[in-house]
Amino acid sequence: MASFASKVKTNWTKKFLQLRKTGETVVEKAIQTHSQSGESFLRFSPEQEKIILTNSISELPLHKCLVLLNEIKVIADPEIRNLLLLALAYVSVSSASNLKFGPEVGVRKKKKEDANVFEDFYERVSTMVRDLEMVANYPSTPSSIITADSRHVNLTIPEASIDAVITSPPYPNEKDYTRTTRLESVLLGFLKNKKDLRRLKQDLLRSNTRNVYVQDSEDTLIPIGSTVDRIAKEIERRRIALKKTSGFERLYHRVTRLYFGGMKRHFLELQRFLRPGAKLAYVVGDQASYLQVMIRTGELLAEIAHEIGYDVIDLELFRTRISTATGEHLREEVLILEWKGKRKGNTVKESKNRYDKLIERVFFNHYSPNTSEVSFDREEFGPVAKELGITLPKNLGDIVYSYRYRIPLPESISRLLEEGEEWIIRSVGRGQYRFAKSPIHRISPNPRLAKIKVLDATPEIIRRYSLNDEQALLAILQYNRLIDIFLGITCYPLQSHLRTTVAEMGQVETDGLYVGISKPGTQYIVPVQAKGKSDEIGIVQIEQDFAICESKFPDLECRPVAAKLIGDDLIALFEFVRSEGEISIKEEKHYRLVPNENLSSSEIRNYRNS
Repeated sequence: MASFASKVKTNWTKKFLQLRKTGETVVEKAIQTHSQSGESFLRFSPEQEKIILTNSISELPLHKCLVLLNEIKVIADPEIRNLLLLALAYVSVSSASNLKFGPEVGVRKKKKEDANVFEDFYERVSTMVRDLEMVANYPSTPSSIITADSRHVNLTIPEASIDAVITSPPYPNEKDYTRTTRLESVLLGFLKNKKDLRRLKQDLLRSNTRNVYVQDSEDTLIPIGSTVDRIAKEIERRRIALKKTSGFERLYHRVTRLYFGGMKRHFLELQRFLRPGAKLAYVVGDQASYLQVMIRTGELLAEIAHEIGYDVIDLELFRTRISTATGEHLREEVLILEWKGKRKGNTVKESKNRYDKLIERVFFNHYSPNTSEVSFDREEFGPVAKELGITLPKNLGDIVYSYRYRIPLPESISRLLEEGEEWIIRSVGRGQYRFAKSPIHRISPNPRLAKIKVLDATPEIIRRYSLNDEQALLAILQYNRLIDIFLGITCYPLQSHLRTTVAEMGQVETDGLYVGISKPGTQYIVPVQAKGKSDEIGIVQIEQDFAICESKFPDLECRPVAAKLIGDDLIALFEFVRSEGEISIKEEKHYRLVPNENLSSSEIRNYRNS
């Protein structure tokens, strides 16, 4: 429909007098046919009815539109015929239908039982005539309308021929863009049945769960561990935590990857058709429609474009909108890029670093198809490094630690997972490890959680000389009594960086260990995992903390805690429980450390009231 409208609007024919006369004739014949039809109305076929929104258009207005359509179809001149078809498409929606347009297309509660279809059609044709008269003496500028999938650029376009791209692609949300033009697409015959609709959706960028298909693969262009991948995992984590189980909700995280993978493919495909120095402008908007997880579309597309060779000139604010889900201001921006003619390395698959090469070879030395576990020994890294000509790190344990908490596994390993799975690496003995398939358990702070202000009691000298995020975080927890505040019990630090051995796990470690006591006298053991801004909390660490408690403190109740430094003076705390063999988040709170002047009396009263 968009392609058809563009072709008609860019054809500045000089046949405007013929258009006016033909339009008058069409209306006269349509009125005559309608007057003779009695109660025998024209209707859509059952197949057409199935693909339009229910009650999109009432019986009588539809009949009038179909009468006009039949009169237009017999016009011999294609230019005049197409102009009249476009006028009919406009009237069918704006005047005749029951549709309303907001964030999504819907149907009005009050239906139009009749409409001035013939009169409005003639008025629209008259407007077209006036427009064509106005431009009759303008110089002719050629234009080409190409109907194609922008992720697979039409090969008939000459290479290095494009100077500029100006567009607004879909945003990653639940808006089905085919609904916007569904009624007129069916009326004009572009869509006849569900098969036609499916074919149309398959040619569109994946931006909502209604056009995701099993065979889609552009999510593989999104590297594991990238910003987009982390957002997708957070969406899935939130879905599981909220127990959202509908088929559409289960696809939220996948459509996020597919959207940005599709845009990446578009950027890649476009490169050979761009002239050096070409400028590109993309109007895109933030979204929070997937379980209120914020997707900064412009920033993420800028990151992807930069990675594959584009220069990011600007990300300019266009306007702001209010999120219907969160009430938060969402940015609509113009992403401005420049193409200088040079791709960056391998654009789809980045070169492997030495850790990737080592873990990949060790993994596949033991992997067999359809297995869910892969065991290996840390000492294997030595012979493999020698075989590959790689210099080993001094600390072999850092290889395993990095893939547990810092960096993604190589794609060759990750692609062996099913939807909703991840590889976790468990300790099974001294220097012994095991890859195991597990449901996604990456633990990320909820960005929408309220921030609780706490007066900062950290000595300035501690802040000045803390050597790293993790060390600083452990000190902040202790000096501000945040473990006590979070758990609601009195806690005493027992030991930091406890390293011990647990049966069937081998050597394990926890960052901090507290003992606690409640008002009735119940005693607790509280292992604490502390993570800086760049590290992730992994479920394996929490499994190890439970094991430490059971092995070393069997008489105390175990309450594992993880602390994550989100930003300067902003800390997320999680408490975990184990039930029916699974570890779950029991509670999550965010604390912001502030000086006295940043905690107002009204905020203190609000905390008291809540």
